[in-house]
Amino acid sequence: MSRDATLPPTRAAVLDEIVRAAAAAFGEVGYRTATLDAIAERAGLSKVTLYRYVSSKEDLLSLVVERTIATFRTGLREIVEERRPAEETLRRIVRFQVRLLAENLAFLTVFFAEESGLPAPMAAQAARAKREYDRTIERVVREGIEAGRLRPLPPMLVVFGLLGMCNWLHKWYRPQGALSPEQIADVFVDLLERGYLADRPGASRDGDALTRIDKRLGRLEAAMAAPRRRRTRRS
Repeated sequence: MSRDATLPPTRAAVLDEIVRAAAAAFGEVGYRTATLDAIAERAGLSKVTLYRYVSSKEDLLSLVVERTIATFRTGLREIVEERRPAEETLRRIVRFQVRLLAENLAFLTVFFAEESGLPAPMAAQAARAKREYDRTIERVVREGIEAGRLRPLPPMLVVFGLLGMCNWLHKWYRPQGALSPEQIADVFVDLLERGYLADRPGASRDGDALTRIDKRLGRLEAAMAAPRRRRTRRS
């Protein structure tokens, strides 16, 4: 249970403002450079009041990461529990990832950039949460493959590709950019489902990764079988 869930509403609202101020400060100047004085000022509080809610800057970093984990976990669970077809679930996950990153850029910047500075218990919790998140999406991919709705690609590689494409937004996305989060998600979904090659009448599937692997395996098997056939003829 998160810390603010145990607080009275008024105190929870103040803590929420403090955590948001900390995420913004850490995201702008980095965890090591940000100061509690600057965070208190950004939250509209005195430093004395700040210390009534948190004990240290490290404590604030843990709260930022905890909030990020809880937001991602809740959203993914809601999507998966709808039990839609695998391809639709993956589309919704991509759109969820992009929207969440765009709307919580400061939190995600801190989450991805400051993992190494986490206290040991929070670092372990973050690592565990990321594994669980990956495995939840992997189960969606496996079920889709088993149902014949998705291509039989390595499930975890699909997960890494999908999340890597979405999560990198924290490095380059700008709210004032040319594309909205919805448009970015549309491009990502289209790229994942159709690739980047233009449709060409009569084009072969030689560019397909699995086709290339099958061809290489076939050539390797043929090369290995040739010496055996020669030995059989001699005998």
